[in-house]
Amino acid sequence: MSQAYKFCPKCASPLAMGAVDAGPQRLRCGNCDFVHWDNPVPVVAAIVEHQGEIILARNALWPPKMFALITGFLEKDDPDPASGVLREVEEELGLKGRVEGFVGHYPFPRMNQLIIAYHVIAEGEIVLGEELVEYRRVPPAQLRPWPAATGLALRDWMLARGLQPQPYEFEPLKAIRDYRAIDSRLGTAGQPTAEQIRAVRMGGYQTVINLLPADSQHALADEAALVAAEQLRYHYLPIAWEAPTAQDFERFCALMEAEGERRVFVHCAANKRVSAFVFLWRVLKKGVPREVAERELLAVWQPDAVWQRFIDERLAAG
Repeated sequence: MSQAYKFCPKCASPLAMGAVDAGPQRLRCGNCDFVHWDNPVPVVAAIVEHQGEIILARNALWPPKMFALITGFLEKDDPDPASGVLREVEEELGLKGRVEGFVGHYPFPRMNQLIIAYHVIAEGEIVLGEELVEYRRVPPAQLRPWPAATGLALRDWMLARGLQPQPYEFEPLKAIRDYRAIDSRLGTAGQPTAEQIRAVRMGGYQTVINLLPADSQHALADEAALVAAEQLRYHYLPIAWEAPTAQDFERFCALMEAEGERRVFVHCAANKRVSAFVFLWRVLKKGVPREVAERELLAVWQPDAVWQRFIDERLAAG
């Protein structure tokens, strides 16, 4: 919730949080009818291609080594977002550009923004605007997207061109028990703590799938609420440790299919249930060679008799 307003801009009375029309809490005035709706702010972002390379820039307020896309607020005089992004490229880099294509729109909850991203082909000599202090040229295949809105746009742009982004590197994720970055879309782990649920979101994941039964001693109380508080999707698919079934596996595959291109974080207690299900899903549904998928499974554990029988039965059934 934005703290831009403390007093009503209409009558100067103090604002206070309150429900509006049975909806979520908003800042509202108790003296008149003003409501601060706090709607997301539209921001345009450019993946700037210049002489065959992508230009990343560092804002003067950012720490060293932090580079990102060219971004700026959509202004009321911009005819449309595409015109706005070209204006930003010229203001920030001194380059004339043309929009090559629309990449997508991405929520950025931390800043209450909606990122509208474009691929821009630019020409001319780079002259940095006053807000930028340096820039980098990066060949497209060497880009490393980051786990935030503009980073997700960069990842999608790379995937659309047949480039495989590296998995996100985000240190707090590595602290989660048995965390594994399978690829740029999928992460697996054991049970995260309440504090680590936020790391899941900050790491760029959009959906959590929980395979751990709620009555387990390792389960996190109120996990669904904690996940919802981070504005992530949540699916609860409890898998009995001693009796995994074919129906369980098919429901898991259906969830993965339904999530499409969203980034998914799947966990259980110690990544054992998950690693088995993900191994089978990759081999049977995604066509990953068995020897490749098996490396991730064996990096977590050597399945016991119950789970090895389950794996063998599913592989035999195809």
